[in-house]
Amino acid sequence: MALLDALGPPPDEAAILRQIPELGPSRGLEQSPYHHLDTFGHTLEVVRRVDEELRAGSLGARVEAGRVEGLRLAALLHDVAKPVTRGELGGRVLFVAHDSLGALLVRRICRRLGIPALHTDMVVTLTALHLKIGFMEHPESDYPPERLALAAGPFGEELAVLSWADRLAAQGPRLKDEHIERHRRLCVRFLRASRARDPHPAPAYGELARLLPGASESDVGYVAACARLVAARGGGGDPLALAGRLL
Repeated sequence: MALLDALGPPPDEAAILRQIPELGPSRGLEQSPYHHLDTFGHTLEVVRRVDEELRAGSLGARVEAGRVEGLRLAALLHDVAKPVTRGELGGRVLFVAHDSLGALLVRRICRRLGIPALHTDMVVTLTALHLKIGFMEHPESDYPPERLALAAGPFGEELAVLSWADRLAAQGPRLKDEHIERHRRLCVRFLRASRARDPHPAPAYGELARLLPGASESDVGYVAACARLVAARGGGGDPLALAGRLL
């Protein structure tokens, strides 16, 4: 894919922005003091950190070769909604719901780029969940480890790598060594929770495609991701009815 070639290294920023203009407003967009780069710079650094982790294997995550492209695309798009969600409260920079809104934007981008169902499913899932590992031990978390493993489904390994890369790509003045070590421990704990559920059910893309005549592969992947996320929160119901509400 030409877009993934543009990610480098080194990244071809002009080529990236031509193919994903939604990332343009992230250039120069200031973040919190936990970050040292603007939003676009942070995004490119996350991609670099993903590549680095795939080589180093410090978490012990097992990412299949056929999924690396999807993981790199998720790294590029995970913060795509930050420009439209940025706000300030009491002097704090916030990006409320940029994860869930980002998943919606990812669907549109993947459809435009003709991304296959598997990779669309992965990118939507990882975008929606990329913050959750960091908060999964909080007593009021909506995604404790077991539920998060269910929501991530077959993409638990990739979610751990993205979350770890996202943490390492934020090296602002408020970051402390203990923050990094804590996040590493959380990623490893999540991997254990995810692997405890192995084998995860294989996504039924073929069945969904039959239920959604005329739908693009990207739409099929989007519906698969949303159905899994809904199921993890205790929802369910008829897949066709769910698909009709999502498309």
